Amino acid sequence: MPLPLFPSVHSDLKESTLQHHIDTNRREYGLRYDLLNFGDSAHLAAARGERDELLSWLETRALVGYAGTKVDCTSLSPGCRCCGDGGWSCLFINGRCNGRCFYCPTAQDDDGPPVTNGLSFTTPEEYAAYVVTLGFSGVSISGGEPLLTPELTLAYLAALRKRCGDDLHLWLYTNGTMLTPDLCRRLRDVGLNEIRFDLGAVRYNLKKLRLAVGCIPTVSVEIPAVPEDEQLLRVKMVEMVQAGVNHLNLHQMRLTPYNFVPMTERGYTFLNGDKVMVMESELTALRTVRFGLEQGIPLPVNYCSFPYKRLFQHAAARRRAALNLCAAGEVVTEAGYLRTLSPTGVSYCEASLLQNPTYRSPFEKIVLETGRALYLERRPMTPELELSVAEMIALKVGVPPERVARFEKIGGGGAINSWG
Repeated sequence: MPLPLFPSVHSDLKESTLQHHIDTNRREYGLRYDLLNFGDSAHLAAARGERDELLSWLETRALVGYAGTKVDCTSLSPGCRCCGDGGWSCLFINGRCNGRCFYCPTAQDDDGPPVTNGLSFTTPEEYAAYVVTLGFSGVSISGGEPLLTPELTLAYLAALRKRCGDDLHLWLYTNGTMLTPDLCRRLRDVGLNEIRFDLGAVRYNLKKLRLAVGCIPTVSVEIPAVPEDEQLLRVKMVEMVQAGVNHLNLHQMRLTPYNFVPMTERGYTFLNGDKVMVMESELTALRTVRFGLEQGIPLPVNYCSFPYKRLFQHAAARRRAALNLCAAGEVVTEAGYLRTLSPTGVSYCEASLLQNPTYRSPFEKIVLETGRALYLERRPMTPELELSVAEMIALKVGVPPERVARFEKIGGGGAINSWG
């Protein structure tokens, strides 16, 4: 039986695609790119062998899903299911944090209004109207640290619950340091369904997390897979079960210009993909999923790879905009692009939802029930591509030619990361 795809750990890139990623990453980091440790051939071969062994073991004991980018999908949290289904909106309620996590990918010094996907919202009612208009099934409140601005966070949660009803799944990301019993009850009373703790910010201390157990319906832990903390995490997994944690989500660590210094000081091996990622983080995550299953620990562990985020979350954003812009005779593909067929060929456009039009492409205005205007812009991605009769038939039956696969399928056109 073949190994699952799991492109973040298993597939090799075509040489041209890998070179494209290298060139892109080199432009982002400039001269600092040459300081990165990408490992020698022997080190990479040993790591690749361990990775393949882990995947072989997991293949028959865990559920690998989402084009092979997420494992174990057997028991995902309700919020993760919203994300995977493409129905998630994440609102960054503030841009300030009281944590000092070395792995944080962004600066925490933004005093702007709440924002999502480049759209800012100045009132809770306006954001709730946006959620209704775009048809989201779940909303998360993130930051920064949302509990640094508790009244603002509570106001947005209350407006969402009032406008969208009980069917909307609401969750919140926090490091937990500001949580109190009273604030926990207030979060529950405005309809919070799930709370996710970044325990890495507090050295895996569960004291504040325990305040939420029995108060908020679903309590999850969501942390990056930090290689140095692997053994500690194994001990904490048992403690999480005893505390009443429902889900453990592990993320793949990635490099950014903001965390460049603390990340490179730790001696990690980096990988070229859409962004620069940490090889040891992925191995740590896969070993942790295996450990939980081997030991029979009753805590669902989900490894959410960076390629999952790049593929599925980006496709979901494109798809939501495209569905609101789709004209008669057009199709919205799985990858979220607008496909237009002619008798002899095909062309693709991307729909983007914007605060203001760029005037570089055709656009339509949509007006929220609050009177706020947003703009849907249609951006051509290809000219009309001539197809042979065989290619046209293949496209219509769901087997797109390789040259258009990335516009048709999530993950189409080859893997998006390698260990090369």
